[in-house]
Amino acid sequence: MSKKRTTFEIIGDRYLDTQFESEYINQLEVELKLRGVTGTKRLILEYLAASSLWWNVLWWEWVSLNELDVKLGWKQNFVVFGSISLAVWFFLGFTAAVAAFIVVHIATTCLGFLLRRGTVKT
Repeated sequence: MSKKRTTFEIIGDRYLDTQFESEYINQLEVELKLRGVTGTKRLILEYLAASSLWWNVLWWEWVSLNELDVKLGWKQNFVVFGSISLAVWFFLGFTAAVAAFIVVHIATTCLGFLLRRGTVKT
């Protein structure tokens, strides 16, 4: 594994529209552990990735997903989820708008984790 790759590039490999061999996934895991990406830190990074890189179902990135893709995903989340929330607020009120934002966020984060599962060894 190349030291030149960022941590998010390594994590992002699992969210690509590509299937990887178990050996490659194991190498990713070893590299992340060597970098100290374990425990709570790993959970937070996986959450950030899953909740933003789910957009890859529209981007169809086949090469690499990194920090810029995570930032782009979060910006898209805020714009799209915010627009949905504003529409719900207009018709159903503030509480429903907050609930809509949370529900859409949870649903898309779950989608992100499901996409990640496609490359996890069975």
